[in-house]
Amino acid sequence: MIDALLSILYVPSCAACDARVARGAPLCAPCAASLEPISAACPRCAEPLAGPVSLVCARCRRRPLPIDGIVSPWRYGGELGRALRRLKFERRPDLGRALAPLIAPFLAAAATAAGVDLVVPVPLHWRRLVARGYNQADVLCRHAAAQLAVPCRPRLLRRRRATQPQTGLSARHRARNLDGAFAVPTRSIPLVTGRRVLLFDDVVTTGATLAAAARALRAAGAASVHGFAVARADG
Repeated sequence: MIDALLSILYVPSCAACDARVARGAPLCAPCAASLEPISAACPRCAEPLAGPVSLVCARCRRRPLPIDGIVSPWRYGGELGRALRRLKFERRPDLGRALAPLIAPFLAAAATAAGVDLVVPVPLHWRRLVARGYNQADVLCRHAAAQLAVPCRPRLLRRRRATQPQTGLSARHRARNLDGAFAVPTRSIPLVTGRRVLLFDDVVTTGATLAAAARALRAAGAASVHGFAVARADG
């Protein structure tokens, strides 16, 4: 009864601009038109490439990330970037549900391609989690993975120390900033050992965050670790 009442009272709106949309539509038509799909990208770090073929980029050939690969369907920017910033900084966890239909097909494809056993959102440090009230990666993951055959498990990985925000840091400083920042709690190690894991985040830039999280999962015995991010920012 409550669900039926909420479905009547709920007026669906665009996650970026709040314009009214059809039920199940994450973005209005003008905002959806600003989406920039990534057609070809480095399979290791998801860096967009100019050509039509996805090849390992020069940076990953020189210094490959300790992760089996990263998938990101869109470039960060436009109205998708606006929607993700609203979710993250404007106390709008409801936008995670709104954006889920946009993300779910790509997340499902990535999970199937990697043959994963579980999806793990990248955690926030507890101080930032308390200040924000929620983890945007967790919110997006739970809603986007709702129809997957594999579970979204937010507590299998923790951020054991606070880190400086990555924005504005060079690739080298991003990696150094996150060195040793993640760990798998002792009680969760049996749930990770031998499992194929898909790490989930909202935005990836250099891949440093996903790489640091992947190291912790591998140290706990994960059989493989792939990454998925909603959007890929220039780094």
